[in-house]
Amino acid sequence: MATGSPSTKASLASNSTPNIAASDAVVHFESVALIDAPLQDVWDALVDTSTWPSWNKFVPAVTIRQQPESDATQNVSPVLQTGTKMTFHVNMNPTSSQPQPKQDTLLIVAERNPPTSSKKLGRIAWVNDAPDQGRIMASLLTAERVHELSEVEVQDADGQVRRMTEVRNWEAQIGALAYVIRWMYGTRLVECFDLWVQDLKEYVENKTRG
Repeated sequence: MATGSPSTKASLASNSTPNIAASDAVVHFESVALIDAPLQDVWDALVDTSTWPSWNKFVPAVTIRQQPESDATQNVSPVLQTGTKMTFHVNMNPTSSQPQPKQDTLLIVAERNPPTSSKKLGRIAWVNDAPDQGRIMASLLTAERVHELSEVEVQDADGQVRRMTEVRNWEAQIGALAYVIRWMYGTRLVECFDLWVQDLKEYVENKTRG
């Protein structure tokens, strides 16, 4: 079990992604949240994209384009696996009350290490689906995102130690378009990353209490 003080956004700023060193990143977004729910419940909500319309304002819809070793004649599972090819339908203005156009982003799950009863740590990472994007777009922008979930012990105001789930979420981007994204969307993406983990927190905590 992980113990100690919860992480901060500042402590995530030096984290690398599978193929991008933090020192090389043109932009680096991060967010962290403590969720008062079991680790497995948080993990299940995060990797099951069928739950996302219920909580994820930033990416309210996902199309699973291909699952590893899936049979095309069967329903495609919404649960992310290593090798899952997916399209995020991104809402870049998630706090607006008006319908917003969605921006499609092609991604593939590069890592998936779920928590277990003995290992209270889960990690999933997705990266640009470069082959499906095309060489030109892939050369202009590489983006990689990591989620880590761990069970932590937190002391409340009454001195009682509670087990909670910490979610750490960060993304690194490199390439010429990363400079454009930083300039045009940097502030908004900081807000969107915070909203992502807060939406996840609210959804899982409400489901757990219910």
